[in-house]
Amino acid sequence: MVYSTYMKQKKIVQYLICILILSISFVKVYASTPSFSFYPSSGIVGDSKEGFTIDVLIDSGSYELSKARAMIKFDPELIQLRKASRNSSLFEQWPEDESSTDNTNGVIILTGITQEDNEEEIPFYRTDTTPDVFFRLEFDVITTEKEDIILSFEYTGEDEDFMSVLIDSDTANNVLSIKPQSATFSLTGEDIPETGISLSALGSILGILLILAGGYIRTSSKIFFGKRTGTIVLSD
Repeated sequence: MVYSTYMKQKKIVQYLICILILSISFVKVYASTPSFSFYPSSGIVGDSKEGFTIDVLIDSGSYELSKARAMIKFDPELIQLRKASRNSSLFEQWPEDESSTDNTNGVIILTGITQEDNEEEIPFYRTDTTPDVFFRLEFDVITTEKEDIILSFEYTGEDEDFMSVLIDSDTANNVLSIKPQSATFSLTGEDIPETGISLSALGSILGILLILAGGYIRTSSKIFFGKRTGTIVLSD
């Protein structure tokens, strides 16, 4: 009777250990998945006259990236891009012929590249612990006639000119295997999101103003932000 109870307890312990191992493995696999994402991904625009700000985050997972390109679409009849700033510390080069902002067609594309034979020996990009800000977007709201503002990534899974990709430095393959999720913001409501990290705590990495070929965009001064998230939808 005692032996039977012992064996049952042993099987339960073994079963729990197996579940724990599988759970850890799942977390590791999940964490190693490269991705683009919006921050915040949803919320309420507190004051349409002030507009709102959103970050595009990058996570290399377990890979080292030689190239990252994010292609964003938005409705130009609803919002207009006021300013775009990139996190210049992440990649060696930011080719102008692969980056653009267009308020006419509602398109934003930014590409960062680090070459293997770069003279300054800049390392390939790899996320340390949490996703980094790839670039920051500030929008004006043009009309409040529609209820929702939607920003989405263009994605096919292939390394095409106008599609979002994350290129592995070892294989030169696109390791962005899943289409990044869209961001949706409402122009009505009371659930205004809280501040993530204040701009004063974001470090001293220069986000160079990105004003490239495309539609008309109002210019403004350069901003500073570090390799952390921290954008909110602005409110009163």
